[in-house]
Amino acid sequence: MWDIQYVDEVPADPKKGELNTEYGLYVERPFHVISKLGAGRYLDVVWNKLVVKTRNGFDSQVWIFDQLTKTI
Repeated sequence: MWDIQYVDEVPADPKKGELNTEYGLYVERPFHVISKLGAGRYLDVVWNKLVVKTRNGFDSQVWIFDQLTKTI
């Protein structure tokens, strides 16, 4: 199981940060995907592969939801 933790407060731009009710994600608000297992590790990208790692502060552990393409 996974948890989504948003990185920032609601952005000043009203189009960014609005909730997409179909997907349950906020538009263009950066977030982390964190494992609910005991270690609380983060979803990361290493050499174009998804991996689970400890928090390291790199941008590869930050995700956004794109409203236009409906992708993360």
